[in-house]
Amino acid sequence: MSELKLLNFKREDWRDPVRTLRKIANDLESGEFGACKVGVLAMLTESGSVEAFGFGPIADDLQSLALFRLGEQKLIDVLMGGGED
Repeated sequence: MSELKLLNFKREDWRDPVRTLRKIANDLESGEFGACKVGVLAMLTESGSVEAFGFGPIADDLQSLALFRLGEQKLIDVLMGGGED
């Protein structure tokens, strides 16, 4: 499996969900990340509802769950100071 890439946004940019999602889509379309095999997204709405999405040409429930866990670990590593490239 290829190495995960953590996106870095300026604080004022990543707080805007629509702008952040557009940046990710633009970066995918430009080829900056290569083709997406599996992607995952989790959102907490203002009403407190949790929405989770898995997408991509090989995405299924297990692939999406595994990627959520890998992403969780990557975020933990970054927060602990050991996961930044």
